[in-house]
Amino acid sequence: MSWEEMYTLSAACPCGKSRITQKVYGDDWNRYEDGPVVIECVDCAKKFKIETITHYGRLSSDGYWNTYYLTPIDYPDYSGIKETEIYPPKANPYNDMTNWLIENYTMEELSSVLSQLNNTTSSAKLTGIAASIREMHRKAKKTVRLRMIIQTVESALKCYPDYVGNKRQRDVVRKREEKEREEYTLEKRKFQKVITLER
Repeated sequence: MSWEEMYTLSAACPCGKSRITQKVYGDDWNRYEDGPVVIECVDCAKKFKIETITHYGRLSSDGYWNTYYLTPIDYPDYSGIKETEIYPPKANPYNDMTNWLIENYTMEELSSVLSQLNNTTSSAKLTGIAASIREMHRKAKKTVRLRMIIQTVESALKCYPDYVGNKRQRDVVRKREEKEREEYTLEKRKFQKVITLER
């Protein structure tokens, strides 16, 4: 099974002297794959870069599609607040379940989960967030025994107040980052050109 070039999409470059192109490939299973968008024009390639924005449908069956932009090559990158710089992800549930819980759930959520854990006789009866934590506990610690899950959640609650980078702190930074990135993108759109590729 091999991929073959099926056709080429193109659009005029900004100066009008050449083209912006994209090859589309297909295989024996009737699947298609887009190649990279290329600025064929030597002059325009010195002035612009290609940026791709991928859009996803509401359902996984809706698939995805791309919008391509010509962006001035010297347009500055986003330099605002970044959650990953302030609170880098450091907890992996497979080797640090306690801190993973702190980074992914609020103290109130964990308190509610602990209450549910203490008021049930079987982990199979857990619902909502508690059920999600049970499933991660199953994957990470290979057990769904109530006592073991309770110990993990209690440990997270004990460490929560002094933990730098807990869920609530991350949410504050994340919302600010989303706002700043949105403002940055709106301003950048004024300098970009949408590439409309056609056969």
